[in-house]
Amino acid sequence: MSLLHRQARVSLPLIAFTLAACGGGEPTTGPRPVARVDVTAPSSVMDVGETMQLTVRYYDAQSAQLTGRTVTYSSSNVSIATVTPSGAVTSVAVGAVTVRATVDGEDGTLAITVVRPPVVTMVITPTNPSVKEGETITLAAQPYDPSGNLLTDRVVTWASADPARASVSNVGLVTGITPGYVYIRASADTKTDSVNLRVRALNAPSITGGPAGELVPGANGTITGVHFGPGIPDNAVFVNGAQASVTAASATSVDFVVPSIAQLPCTATGPAQIMLVANGDTAFATAGLRVATARQLAVGASLLLTSQADLICNEFEGNGGRYLITAFNYATNAGTRVSFRLPGSAQPAVGAVPAASEEPLPVPRVPASALLDDAAGRHLRGHATLMAQERDLARKLGRPHLKRRAAERRRADVPANLAAPQPPPNVGDNLSYRMRQTLGSFSDYDEVDFRVVYSGTKLVILEDATAPLAGTMDQEYVKLGEEFDQVMYDLLLTFGDPLVVDSALDNNGRLLALFSPRVNNYEVNGVSNQILGFVTICDFFPRVPVTLDDGTVIPACPVSNEGEVFYALVPDPAAGWSISFWRRLIRSTLIHEAKHITSYAWRYYYDASELEEIWLEEATAQVASEMWARTIYQRGQGQDIGWDEGPHCDYAPESGACPDPAEAILHHFSFLYSHYAASETKSILNDPSGAVDPVVYGSSWSFVRYVTDAYAANESQLLGALVQVQNDRGVANIAGKTGKPFSELLGMWSLASLADNYPGATVADPRLQLPSWNSRDLFQNMSRNVRGEGGSVIFPAEWPLQVRQVQFGTFTSARSDVNSLRGGSFVAWELSGAQLGPQALAIRSLTGGVPPNFIGMAIVRIQ
Repeated sequence: MSLLHRQARVSLPLIAFTLAACGGGEPTTGPRPVARVDVTAPSSVMDVGETMQLTVRYYDAQSAQLTGRTVTYSSSNVSIATVTPSGAVTSVAVGAVTVRATVDGEDGTLAITVVRPPVVTMVITPTNPSVKEGETITLAAQPYDPSGNLLTDRVVTWASADPARASVSNVGLVTGITPGYVYIRASADTKTDSVNLRVRALNAPSITGGPAGELVPGANGTITGVHFGPGIPDNAVFVNGAQASVTAASATSVDFVVPSIAQLPCTATGPAQIMLVANGDTAFATAGLRVATARQLAVGASLLLTSQADLICNEFEGNGGRYLITAFNYATNAGTRVSFRLPGSAQPAVGAVPAASEEPLPVPRVPASALLDDAAGRHLRGHATLMAQERDLARKLGRPHLKRRAAERRRADVPANLAAPQPPPNVGDNLSYRMRQTLGSFSDYDEVDFRVVYSGTKLVILEDATAPLAGTMDQEYVKLGEEFDQVMYDLLLTFGDPLVVDSALDNNGRLLALFSPRVNNYEVNGVSNQILGFVTICDFFPRVPVTLDDGTVIPACPVSNEGEVFYALVPDPAAGWSISFWRRLIRSTLIHEAKHITSYAWRYYYDASELEEIWLEEATAQVASEMWARTIYQRGQGQDIGWDEGPHCDYAPESGACPDPAEAILHHFSFLYSHYAASETKSILNDPSGAVDPVVYGSSWSFVRYVTDAYAANESQLLGALVQVQNDRGVANIAGKTGKPFSELLGMWSLASLADNYPGATVADPRLQLPSWNSRDLFQNMSRNVRGEGGSVIFPAEWPLQVRQVQFGTFTSARSDVNSLRGGSFVAWELSGAQLGPQALAIRSLTGGVPPNFIGMAIVRIQ
């Protein structure tokens, strides 16, 4: 409100006062009289015992609302409702009442009807009653209102579902008449509760003879005794809690069929409880029962189980020791989730091991940021977003038909300058290439000037003329180019020649590396300085549509440079990117991205319509940078490389024993750390319904490295086969090339991840090792030596894998139940302690039935 408006409102009473003083009439000063009083409330109907607040408004003769007056309240019948001086009405009894509000002698009223609150809940106690025939028991029924208050003014009616078995009076007195079960009901208003009352016989059943021999699922059994039910419907038999099928019955004998293995709980061979329910009472006996498949694992031996028949119940003989167990979901994408349990049990009769207390699983020690929050970590997280964009682009563009384009170039009527190999540019040449304006765009670009700083046998490096250090760091580019030509290119040949379709592109026999500050400034997920480098399938397509001889039209990608191109950021000291820091990171990035070029080239060589699935494409690209890391460390495949053999240099200062440190392998393990620390929620596979989880840069790499070590004669045999394909993708690709089902590959990798380099363990199966890298030594030293800003601990756990610890005996549900495990994920257990008898292990549904699809179990006895 403006000052002018405030002054106008103040002056009005002064004017009115002057007019009144100069002439006759009633004075207009003083309070205006109340002419009307309105009383309102949230409702005009109240339940007995309810309280609600009245609202009173009062007005003058011109219906202008007044304030500041005293309001008094009253009730026409305080036995029905009372009202406080502040206007709070409380209902007391059923009836009609008028509440009144008085202001300066004027009244306002509100009529209220008080009703009984409805019954919303009925509760009979006790909830599991029983009574012997001829005797009585009194049940209580309590009705409650919507607020949970006990209603004492309601009439409760009682009824028996079978008065011939038990009768009930109008006060809940039940008399047992005939043995058996009967429902007793109590109702008030419209609500009813019921309990299943058991009428027990005066002569309770007694089992004098149990089944002969050892029972097995589906076998016939007989029990004998006295006071059984006279016929089949009058008897129920339960074996270890699972109901059997009664096939014949008399007062002294009952024949039954043992429940199936899926119905029975998985227990070790030994005494089972037989329970007979007859004449409203129970009798018990014991009998030998064999449900489980007997297994014996010597120390060092292992077992892989994937079929339902093998998983449903097993027992392990032994005298204790230590077992490592994994259960895994071998569905082929992470979106397939499965819930199950790993029940463990022992035979109480042999010597019970008390179940552990129902305590929650320990919270895993996950770092504040499970990945190193540095440039390389941010790059790989952003890189997952780019790879998803690449797959979408590939689907949109389709096939580039590169071999057909190359063949048409070689025709006699094509100009020689297009058909013949093109000479590489010379150092110092100035060339123009297209750079997209944003990473998300494949149509908007700028022509950018570059200078050739290195022209080698397989790589040409060009520097953006606008780079902050343009023209001052040529020797760094030369070192990088020479390393690619002399080391990296040969490593890439393990997967296949990245230049296999070069004749259909720029035909110069080389990859191009464009270093530009534009890459520094590209944004991924709204953040710049995220991407160290990238490649794109756009470069395998023409800039304008191309029509082949048969009329096939190759779609265009306007930002294409029509060659095998790596785009990378440049050093920028003003932004914290020194040359040495840049060199530390760019080398592994170059071979990783060149591996993507190799994959694209071979897919298009075979005229594929789909790219490799992201998890496997990234895993094999990580294998490429891992192989380069081994050359840096001067170590080979299967040499169980530890911290001191090279990885310590990844984050070492640029001096002493590590004069040229490079980020080579520890980001593989930092992502694997993140997976291990939350292993029950992470997968090595893509989830088609969600974003790519960056942990695939560690876990999927570890899986492919393991499969290469354990199932291939050499690296090139498997890695080349995975890349040089047309349409095989993902799980089908790796299973087809190894000749092994995914269930075996995933199951053995999961167990190897747990068993690798386990202290003091004996492991006979070479497939239960991760032979190329000593993961426990690396994680231990990462925890002890790698620090963040200000000395913060980044990896708090020296062994991050989430493992459920269990003792021989019966497992608690907190230890056995697994909810919504993703495809490509696993859960780990470690079983140890004193073993007093056979130990049963199984995979079951959460309700105890048959194992769900896609779940397998792997187990090794290590001590």
